Amino acid sequence: MKNLNLCVAVMSAALAPLGYLGCSGSTEVVRTTQIGTGGSSAPAGTGGSVGTVGTGGSATPPGTGGTTVLGTGGATADGAGGATSGGGTGGRMATGTGGAPTMGTPDAGAPDAALDPNRPIKVLIWNNALAYGHAARVGAIQYLKARETTDNIKFDTTYAHTGNVSEGPSDTTFDASVFTDAGLDKYDVVLFLDTTGTTIDDSQKTARRQALQDFIEKKGRGFVGTHSATDTYQGGAWAWYVNFVGSNFDSHSNAGTPGTATYYQSMTHPILTAAATPNPWNRSEEWYTFKSKPESISGIKLLLTCHDNSITTERPTAWVHEMPVMTGAPRGGRMFYTAFGHATSAFMEKPVIDLIIAGIKWAAYRL
Repeated sequence: MKNLNLCVAVMSAALAPLGYLGCSGSTEVVRTTQIGTGGSSAPAGTGGSVGTVGTGGSATPPGTGGTTVLGTGGATADGAGGATSGGGTGGRMATGTGGAPTMGTPDAGAPDAALDPNRPIKVLIWNNALAYGHAARVGAIQYLKARETTDNIKFDTTYAHTGNVSEGPSDTTFDASVFTDAGLDKYDVVLFLDTTGTTIDDSQKTARRQALQDFIEKKGRGFVGTHSATDTYQGGAWAWYVNFVGSNFDSHSNAGTPGTATYYQSMTHPILTAAATPNPWNRSEEWYTFKSKPESISGIKLLLTCHDNSITTERPTAWVHEMPVMTGAPRGGRMFYTAFGHATSAFMEKPVIDLIIAGIKWAAYRL
């Protein structure tokens, strides 16, 4: 999402000399003073953090994307027990009695440890196949992990299948216990690596599904799907998932069929740029068709379309979904999907692995 230039002044006649908010260009600069009864105030610069204020308390300066809070004991300027704050990009503006209805537009500018470029992107690999099982769901892992150091990514395979698997048979056991609010909280991105079927559903499937949905909608985190991630939750098994991922798989060419992928309508996107994706891109794959047009869903943008030697109709093969910002969320969740990845050999192709790595970074707000 693009950073928004949002300048919010939170001042009153009595407090006007104490603080201001300002924006310069696309960089948000916040100057804030906090006040408590009997407390003291200090002018602010950038790079600080907001301190708590109470009776006899003191104020500390905030950093970029911070907030301004006024009132005795950190109460409210507009209502008892509510909260009034002003922020630029990534901030929130709320007012009320005992509540905090969102009025601002938070996004990637929010101060968030998950966006620290020096911290590794933490990715949960989930590759459970409860329908057709691709051997690549395990074979790809070594090629992903080979990029950990160079790309500052940490892939967690604790809950993934990592032993030898055959092409075709589905998995008979799995541990979906990570799909809870607390379990997913430590990750920036969930990677559905050639999943199929009702992949996370166990005896607590309602809770599992809600945890993944909240990970995207309430926490504004990322999701990446490869190949049969669209052959997951078929037949209306989970409408939210299909709408989020964009479509369900319909049919495919034979594995190893030559074809060509091209940028959709001369698309420019950070993923394609970071991956230096070829255009046109000639390669062999099990090329997918889909049951619906993902681009018909609000927030989805096609990156690549394709045709192959057996199915000549042009159709999508890679796209992104930028989710809307939900009330209280730090930003909107992001999804990247590519239909590439039927065979382990696909992940050995540098342009393919580059595309997936770039998709992970974008989903984690690092591009």
